[in-house]
This record gives sequence, structure tokens and C-alpha cells, in this order.
Amino acid sequence: MSKSNPPNLKNLEIKLKNLVECVLNKAATDSEFAHQLEEILLSESLRKIVSTRKNKPARSSFNSVDYLHQYGEDKLRDELESKVDVELKQILQAGSNKKNKDLESIERQQLIDEIIANANRVLKQGSSFLQVNDAAHPPSNNSSAAD
Repeated sequence: MSKSNPPNLKNLEIKLKNLVECVLNKAATDSEFAHQLEEILLSESLRKIVSTRKNKPARSSFNSVDYLHQYGEDKLRDELESKVDVELKQILQAGSNKKNKDLESIERQQLIDEIIANANRVLKQGSSFLQVNDAAHPPSNNSSAAD
């Protein structure tokens, strides 16, 4: 070994520690990555290649209009604050005609405000059909009243 190896080994050790730390942080926040990491580390074979699952991103089943109707705007805002940006973009995309590309430049607070505005608009549109207008309904023909 040459005299330059110890500094190179120390540099390599630092890089490997940083790599391991990075991998562990990613595994803590991404369950799919953690599953793949577990599959690799528990494998007996050194040649095994882990297959990556290319799933479509799960669509959010959260309905902002229903939530607004049930709990009100303040609770909806609190619920949206607890969601990650990807979920917010999915909710907004489902409730509007915005494309995913259009949503990339929108900031988090603007996403939340637009979701709430869309939910309010849709809720108010639906309630307009439920309003009873006396002029639209003629008096009932009650045969006993005519006698």
C-alpha cells in the first residue's frame, strides 16, 4: 500500500457513512423504498436484482367538497394542512381542470386556498338545486279544500 491510501480510505469511509445515512433517511419516509431495501439486505444471493414496482400514483380518495359540507371550512383547512404537497396536488387536480404540469409552480398555501375555493364553489352549486322556490311549485290540488 502506498502512503496515499489512508487519506483515500478515510474519504471513502466518510462517503459511505453519508450514503448509509441518506439511505436510512429515505427508508424512514418511503415505505416502498424501505421494502426494496429490506429485500436486498435479507437476500442470500448477491446477484438478485430487486424488481421495482411501477405503480401509478395512488389517487387521493379525499373529497374536499364532502369534508367541507360535513365539518366546515376551518376543519377542511386543518385537514389539508396535514397532507403532503403531492396529495394536495392530486386533490386539486381531481377537483379542477388543472393539469399536473400547471400544479408544479403553485406554492403549498395557494394549493390549499384553491382546493377550499373549488370545494366552496361546488358545494354552493349543488345547494342551489336544493333550494325550494314557491313560484316554481304551484299550490297542490287538495280536493277537500274545494268542497
